Amino acid sequence: MSGIFTSTNILFAIGIFIANIIQGLTGFAGSLLAMPPSIHLQGLETAKVAVNTYGLISSLIIFISNYKNIDWKQAGKMLVLMLIGLITGIFLSTRVPSTILLKVYAVFIIAVALKEMFYKGDLDFSDAALIVIVLFAGVFQGLFVSGGPLLIIYAAKKLKDKNQIRGTLCFVWIWLNGWLMADQIMKGQFTPHNITVTLLGLPGVFAGVAIGGYLAKIISREKFLKIVYILLILSGISLLIK
Repeated sequence: MSGIFTSTNILFAIGIFIANIIQGLTGFAGSLLAMPPSIHLQGLETAKVAVNTYGLISSLIIFISNYKNIDWKQAGKMLVLMLIGLITGIFLSTRVPSTILLKVYAVFIIAVALKEMFYKGDLDFSDAALIVIVLFAGVFQGLFVSGGPLLIIYAAKKLKDKNQIRGTLCFVWIWLNGWLMADQIMKGQFTPHNITVTLLGLPGVFAGVAIGGYLAKIISREKFLKIVYILLILSGISLLIK
């Protein structure tokens, strides 16, 4: 047991817990915030296995309460485009050195945070540009389990109701995270170590989302988001200098 509850694993579990508090509070950014410290503490492969598993579980939970609101037409479009990007991302992850991938990911995280901090208006994209954005969302999902910020751009343009967005996106995430999990299993990435680490962080997923949901009722979301974006920028910088 002492080999399981190391300082590294404990810090990892705490990081997952904090990331999911923010996920429950804001409805996004959980994976983006969880990945950088997870990569530092556990390595890229273990981090992807764990965070993808958490994403699949949380998507299933949200899907159960929002499945009636799914826009099946848009869900089909997103799923096909995201799968193409996902397969591309999985392919690149085995061909491009991890050091280069982490630098790309760091820049992506910082760009998302800066956009959210300083530009609140709607980004005007053509339908062709939106298709490209969804493809890249799939690529980043395959590389870093972090395609959400890009996919939300498409969803916000095509889906107007909040519950419709949540239900449709969760349906898409279930398939994508499931596909990625199947790929990880086939590649032997669900090692005893990776399974143990994933299980250690699992309580933090449920507890964090629950606490975040409660805090959402009593804390100003706008003020809290500023802290989230600063944390994202710091996380991106930490990966750049790793």
